[in-house]
Amino acid sequence: MSVTVGIDSSALEELERHIASYGDSADDAITKALHESGPDIYERINQLIHPSGRRFKGHGASATVSAWPQYVTDAHLAVTVKAKSKYRYLYFPDDGSNTDHHAGNQRFFERGAKAAAPRVIERCVAALTREWEA
Repeated sequence: MSVTVGIDSSALEELERHIASYGDSADDAITKALHESGPDIYERINQLIHPSGRRFKGHGASATVSAWPQYVTDAHLAVTVKAKSKYRYLYFPDDGSNTDHHAGNQRFFERGAKAAAPRVIERCVAALTREWEA
């Protein structure tokens, strides 16, 4: 499952101004800032996940209190936050799959990523500013 998140145009315009003033190596600074933003995105997503409340022998802790994310940082100008294999069940309530006991279509990955977008933009602008001043 892949979610692409858009950002508001004013934040994007500010980032574009900084990129234009930075020059050719701006993409390296932005890529590094995006890779460092994985935990920010995780925090916003994790706030939206509802704990299952299940309490029986052999049942692991809820994803909300566990270290479920895995960050993929090998892409240029991108970061991917995905669930580790043990927590891939998060796909079902996120994508819209309903069961008798659980409502689907919660879109917490998408909503969390959108909520984190302003902070990610700030991190990118700060990285460009920091590199420019160095």
